[in-house]
Amino acid sequence: MISPGSAAPGFDLPALGADGERLGLDELTRSAPVLLAFFKTSCPVCTLSFPLWGQLDERYGHAVNVIGVSQDPLAMARPWLDGLGFDAPVVDDSDGYGVSRAYDVETVPTLVLVDKAGDVLAASQGWDRERANAWDADLAELAGVATPGPLSTVGDGRPPFRPG
Repeated sequence: MISPGSAAPGFDLPALGADGERLGLDELTRSAPVLLAFFKTSCPVCTLSFPLWGQLDERYGHAVNVIGVSQDPLAMARPWLDGLGFDAPVVDDSDGYGVSRAYDVETVPTLVLVDKAGDVLAASQGWDRERANAWDADLAELAGVATPGPLSTVGDGRPPFRPG
């Protein structure tokens, strides 16, 4: 997994759910930091976590670009994401996983936060309730707003931890 402090590898990939047919990191970081959420539709931990990553887009999408990075073709990914309530844009990395390889994604889900200068601020993989709530706090701080509350709590049906 890519390390915080590293320069984020650029990309320009086919997209759905965005204004254009392609999205690139340079374009995305011009307006705001970017949270890249790498996934595969067959991943049970992605199914567990992506509704919450969609909530991050709802909470902070005005100040942070949340982008799904699919290791499946978009025709497969978008309906799956829609079913999980993840309405943020998604890009297609299914042709050889070039972006996933550049970010050293070993397992999904993997999240990578890139600042406006193009540097990696944070990265994590799998599901961890404490880390999910820390992502929420980090994005709230970047957005300059208070978090509306924890993203995940005991009793929400999610385990405290699950590796990717």
